[in-house]
Amino acid sequence: MVMPQILVAAAAALALLAQSDDAPAPTDTDLQSVDVPAATEPAAPAEPAKPAKPFSLARTGVDRKGKSPYAADMRLAAPPKVYVIPIEGQMGTDIHGEINGKPGIYEKVIADVREQKPDILVFRINSGDDRNPDKYMEAVRAQMKEDKIDPRRLASGLTEYRDLALRLRTELGDYPAVAYVQEARGVASLFALAWPYMYVSPEGRIAGLDIVGSLGGGNDADIRAKMFGAWTGIAKGVLELGGHENSLTDALVRPDRVLSCDIDGRSTRWRNDTGGDWYVVDQSMEQSARFNAKVAEETGLADGIANDMDDLMALLGYPEFEQVATGEKIFTDYSALWRKRYDECKKMLDDFREPMEDGRDLPKRKQLLEKIRSMAKQYPPLARTLEWRFGLTDDQMAVILEQLNEQIKDYQRQRRNSGGSGGGGGGGGGGRGPMGPGPGR
Repeated sequence: MVMPQILVAAAAALALLAQSDDAPAPTDTDLQSVDVPAATEPAAPAEPAKPAKPFSLARTGVDRKGKSPYAADMRLAAPPKVYVIPIEGQMGTDIHGEINGKPGIYEKVIADVREQKPDILVFRINSGDDRNPDKYMEAVRAQMKEDKIDPRRLASGLTEYRDLALRLRTELGDYPAVAYVQEARGVASLFALAWPYMYVSPEGRIAGLDIVGSLGGGNDADIRAKMFGAWTGIAKGVLELGGHENSLTDALVRPDRVLSCDIDGRSTRWRNDTGGDWYVVDQSMEQSARFNAKVAEETGLADGIANDMDDLMALLGYPEFEQVATGEKIFTDYSALWRKRYDECKKMLDDFREPMEDGRDLPKRKQLLEKIRSMAKQYPPLARTLEWRFGLTDDQMAVILEQLNEQIKDYQRQRRNSGGSGGGGGGGGGGRGPMGPGPGR
């Protein structure tokens, strides 16, 4: 009989069909009719599925300028190298660009990024104007109110922040990048929104850019309006780096703008009124728009909420990654160093202000001031902090040192004329300037 051979052939055909996705499954009758030999080799394991990218209303990548962190997904053969760039601490001191022709610490960070060749950049933003050591912004506001500080100084600082954000965007534009906002209050909000892709921590906030509009001063209404327009225009230019609409940037910078939004699918349309059918973000005419983490995510301003770096990278689709630590070390080491020098300078300033017994103290006072001046020249953030906190500039220190030299000469002449018997007051010393009472007062 040929029937067994036919059954064997049919069984072999069924086994081949079973390996094809398009083949019909064999019936129970077919399987009972034949004894199919066991496979000699195990089947190859299936490729692990890539984790799905997170859904977010903000992910409307078609109209975003800037390389998305998702762009690295298809070309990596191993967990990505992630380089964290801190934007943390005080605006203008810890976070600064070029000061008096001297490059800031971010120049070293940019060079290190190119050397390390990471796959993804994370700009970690953690800065709030009203929670910094020595409360320097409160001091600045108080001085502005008393006309002790020129508001144009802060305007030039705003230009510096714009230039720094632009430099980071252009110099590192070849790397997929995302901003991770732990805190961004005041001018720091500019950096939170300078990148198209942004996540926030659960307690993160983006607020306080109305400080930009408050920098305009003077009694002339036309001048105030021009200054207001200039400063808000600079701030909006930074926000536009992140691809944000004019309606949103207006409301973030100007207290006299309200903000709501309509959402269609995954696209957000911002409105400078309160008629949005999805969310009314700001209905006050006295302060600029403010976002906490929940509102930022729900309106699509942020791509999501991340608890920490591990959570952020998992949301980006990379549950495994290698974090490059050199950028954080470059930044934190420099910040810690200039702050240490600042503490030393404050102690020396206190010593300088102590009343003088006689002219013999003058050389010591001169030595203290020379050390302060030398440190300030070496660390631009220190020089800026001395100016903002105490109104003490390099030019003023040079004048005081010149006065001290004259007083030392006068004291030495007095001693020679009196036969070296000592005594003598030493004169006015630091006068009534930022150094306080000074020698001989």
